[in-house]
Amino acid sequence: MKENLPKTKKTQIHVLPAYHGDCLIVRTFDHEGNDFNILIDGGTAKTFNAPLKSILKNLSFIDIVILTHIDSDHIGGLIKFVKSDSFNPDKIGQYWFNSKNIKFISAGENISYEQAKTFEELLIDKGAIKSKWSDDVYIGKTPCLPEGLDIEILSPSNEVLTKLNEHWPEISDDYKDKLQDITISGIKPSQLGRGKLEDLALADDTPEKTILADLGNSSSIAFALRTPDLSILLLGDSHPHLIQQSMKMAGYSTEKKLKVDIVKVSHHGSKNNTTNDVLDMIECDRFIISTNGGNSKHTHPDRETIARIIHHPERTRLKYTPTRKIYLNYPIATVEEKAGKFIGEEDFTTGNWELIASANLLEHE
Repeated sequence: MKENLPKTKKTQIHVLPAYHGDCLIVRTFDHEGNDFNILIDGGTAKTFNAPLKSILKNLSFIDIVILTHIDSDHIGGLIKFVKSDSFNPDKIGQYWFNSKNIKFISAGENISYEQAKTFEELLIDKGAIKSKWSDDVYIGKTPCLPEGLDIEILSPSNEVLTKLNEHWPEISDDYKDKLQDITISGIKPSQLGRGKLEDLALADDTPEKTILADLGNSSSIAFALRTPDLSILLLGDSHPHLIQQSMKMAGYSTEKKLKVDIVKVSHHGSKNNTTNDVLDMIECDRFIISTNGGNSKHTHPDRETIARIIHHPERTRLKYTPTRKIYLNYPIATVEEKAGKFIGEEDFTTGNWELIASANLLEHE
């Protein structure tokens, strides 16, 4: 397919500086060269005012708006967008979001949880047509897309969505706590004392919470997007055990790997969302981590995640070839102010890898 591409067309991934959240725009095209734009999450509420608003002005149409899950660092910017004068429901093709009946509070707004709206209600208020809303998106669903484009859903499971809605009253307090974007004060301790990357990669990588004990992140939409010239694995904040299960169900293994050009690492590089078992089933050498270092409650990325990406067993077996690249969408100094020093010069002496900062636009190499 690639030899017949329109000469001027090239898929672009905009990884916006979304503070401690996620906000990505994929500008691609179908087999006939027609533009196809996907907005994935909106970052924190502050994200809309600077990077997101300006880039949306350059898009005449958004084919799919995807809200991976309802953490405030993913939905905040989308709420701002929908409430703004920039929002035109006629210029959006589809909305993908699960748990439509779950209410949210927009960060920074003086309303109580009881006054909160569902994302569905907010879109109705703004004139969005309900026929544009997809059914729940989960493993096994096959989205209908133009020829040349394909999406393979890897998370969540239907079971997780059911549990999330059943248990929402019990976990809603956690979400209310997450709405506060409190600035981190003081210098964060270095992570270098945790150990060498090679040793950390061999350490126990079991997540702190099981799939059903972490329903918020486990409900995250994660998928592999294949375009005429680029393939991308977008993991949201997904749980690694659920990703591992769905990949095995799809027939992937260490012998038959999921081949993609770029991976958007789960949950801003948290050590609880990336495991060796998942990495061993992926063939890719470009990884993007979206974070400015975190907030007062959670800091990212973890040194352990970097260790696994570079030194997971399958890559060690393949003698560290080719060169692996990890991209950050913020300057290293900015990330280290919040997350602490997570990489030292000696870490680059083994593993054949590079760390590239302030990477906000990725294309096919």
